[in-house]
Amino acid sequence: MTPATDTQIDLFTWARDLERENKRVADINAERSRRRGYLVFATDPSKDVDSAEYQQVYATEARTPNQAVAKIRPLAEGRRLRAFLTTGKYRDELADARWVA
Repeated sequence: MTPATDTQIDLFTWARDLERENKRVADINAERSRRRGYLVFATDPSKDVDSAEYQQVYATEARTPNQAVAKIRPLAEGRRLRAFLTTGKYRDELADARWVA
């Protein structure tokens, strides 16, 4: 039996492809680490706490909590805004949150 030589891997091409893929993954991970997911709670102090309109929940990506709040502020005028990481204690709220790009 003779091995098929035309099916051998070119190690130099493989190494170049592997380096490109590693760089691509590193770039993606760096971008993800700069943006984190935030839940922003917008509460209306003029509404009753038991009212459905008292609290709205928004989800967004930003670098800081302040940037997340700044994205939501035009949508929730007159409301108090608080931002929390989506991986924190309020992560269950993410399913019902309104996404803001």
